[in-house]
This record gives sequence, C-alpha cells and structure tokens, in this order.
Amino acid sequence: MRDGSGLNTWYPLALSALCACCAAVLAGCDAATPDVSSAMPRPVYLVGQDLAAIRGYIQSRCCVQADGHTAYLSFYNLRSEADGFGGLGLGLDGAPIDLEHSWGAGPVSAYKTATEFGGHLAIGLSIAENQPGQLRTLSAGAFDANIDQLARLFPHVDGTVFLRIGYEFDGAWNPGYEDAPRFVSAWRRIVDRLREGGAGNNVQFVWQASASPIDDLLDGQRDDIARWYPGDDYVDWFAISWFMHPDATPTAPTDQPPPTPRQLADEVLTLARTAGKPVMVAEATPQGFDMDALTRANITPLWDGPAGEDRQAVSEDAIWQAWYGPLFDYLNANADIVRGLAYINCPWNDQPKWGPPYAEGYWGDSRLQLRPKLAQRFSQAIAAWQR
Repeated sequence: MRDGSGLNTWYPLALSALCACCAAVLAGCDAATPDVSSAMPRPVYLVGQDLAAIRGYIQSRCCVQADGHTAYLSFYNLRSEADGFGGLGLGLDGAPIDLEHSWGAGPVSAYKTATEFGGHLAIGLSIAENQPGQLRTLSAGAFDANIDQLARLFPHVDGTVFLRIGYEFDGAWNPGYEDAPRFVSAWRRIVDRLREGGAGNNVQFVWQASASPIDDLLDGQRDDIARWYPGDDYVDWFAISWFMHPDATPTAPTDQPPPTPRQLADEVLTLARTAGKPVMVAEATPQGFDMDALTRANITPLWDGPAGEDRQAVSEDAIWQAWYGPLFDYLNANADIVRGLAYINCPWNDQPKWGPPYAEGYWGDSRLQLRPKLAQRFSQAIAAWQR
C-alpha cells in the first residue's frame, strides 16, 4: 500500500491452463488440490513500514524480533536526485547516500533499512504510472537503467529480498495497473532484466493482490485477478494485504455487497495452492484502531462513514478479538501455505499522507509498543505460528 509516490504478448498456454484449473476450483469442482506444505519455506515475520516506525519497534523491545523489514520504492524516480532517488538510498554511482526521503509517510531509505536492521528486506516497488503510458515504455526498455539501479541494492541485503513488483495490482488507487496485459509485460521486463544481469540470486518475486472489498466497491465489480498473473516462471510468492476483520461487511449503503476480505484472500490462496507457491500477508495493520487513544473510528465513506468520525472507545481485548485474533486464526488455518507476515507498526495519524483530513482513509495508530500486554500476546502468537 503504502508509499507516497505517486503485454506485448498474452498469457502462454500453460498459464491459460492454470487459470482454467483455478477457475474450476473456485467454482467448486472436485479437482484435487496438491499438497504443497512439504515444499514451503519456514514462516518469516517482517515489520515496517518506514525507518522511524521500525526504529520505534526495535528500540521499545516490545515484541518478538523480526526476521526482516519492509521498505517502499518509487520505481520511476530511482535515478532522480530531485525525487530522493525514489527512496533507494543509493546515488547514481551506486554509492550509499545519507538521505531519508519522505512522501509524507515516514522516512524511507531501502539501503538503510537493509543495513541498519539486517535480515530480510521486503520491497514494495511501485510501478504505478506517475505519467500516462509509463508501463508501456517500461515494457519497451525505456527504464532499463532504473532496473539496473535497483539491482545495485541487492548485494547490501544480508537475507532474502522479497520484491513486491506493482504491489496491490488490483487496487483502483494505482493508476496504470487497470491495463492488466501491460502490467504483466512490465513485470516480466523487470524480472528478465534483473535475471539477465545476475542480480536475482537473493531475490524472490512477490505477486501481491490487495484482496480488498473497497477496491471492488470502487470498481463496481469483482476483479478476475488471474488476468494480472505474470506466470509461474516469474512469480515465487503470492501475497495479500490484510486490514479488516476477514468477515467484515460494509455498513454504508452499497448497490450490492462486495465479497468479504476472507473470500478475496481465499481466492488468492486457491491460486497459490494450484501453482504450488507460498503466500505472504505482505501488508497487515488494524485499520481504524488507535492504540494510543484506544478507539475505533470510521475508515472511509465507502465502507462505514466519514473517515475518522464516530470514534468509540475500545479495550485492548476488543482490538485483539476484532483484528489480531482473526488474523492469526487465518494464518494458522492456512499454515500449509501462508508463510509470511509483514506487520505495519506505524503512527499513521502523525504522518501527513495518512493523517487529518484523512483523504486516503482513516488508519489510526498501530504501534504495538503502546500496549505492552497486547504486544506480548502478539509475540506469543507469532512464535506459535512460526513453530
């Protein structure tokens, strides 16, 4: 989700067959789902999403130590000094620079995230179009130098780089992604270029859906996410975002009820099981809850009412029951394939991009260190899931 940056060919026959099988599974056919659990990696826990948020989490010692951390990059700006090199933390010569860029959503430097904290690095790589036509020119090679610049970061990462290219591809808030064939072509261009340059040795490519009912409300329909799939040879992980209770439904008037978050998440997991790929909850935060004030408020008029209004007092246990508990129930119920979790531990209200007047929805404050008992419960749940 969450930075502040702004197919020349269709699917091969093999992918068409995969999608047909997935559609049959989703329709309720009796086709057997392969057992992929034996080939899955150890569960990995990540925390983010900006430098200040990660530093606060680590310095507080509130919670279980993360296996890695998250950072966000603006692809088209990776070579632009005026735009903070897209949050990369490297200059044009590839040398580290002492710069923490911000789009109003906290300080960002992927280099510092990798070297200051260590471990794995999950990168949200935005390829959303700042200008119309950028996906087309990206696919044609116009931004190969940006791909090469990105690759300079990877040797600085001790662990695995989880590269979430065009994360939340199905999100209406990401301009350009609505052209699924061009998205697929751009994805493949990035992956092919990285592999040709020998930069993919510690990189895993992550295909992340928003799995958001709010996107379906914005679109007025349910997306066929298989249209955005680049193919098994180009994807190592599937991923989803997780911001609501899995069975949440809108309280605001709608023309027709959208799918629940659980239904949308299950759709991604079904595709992943068919492909034999692990799944990551790549962005998770209890949207609408404020850990500091212990309140819950509306998140958006599309869903429940004017953003930030109708604030109600809640207890720590109520927050757990409403969000954390269902998240871990879902992780454990699907432990055969859900092998990654990235928690956003962030003072959303304090960041200009996400704070008042809540133009991009109300997010609240998700910092676990503000609630030691809840943080302990969270850490225990992480440990149990990772066993």
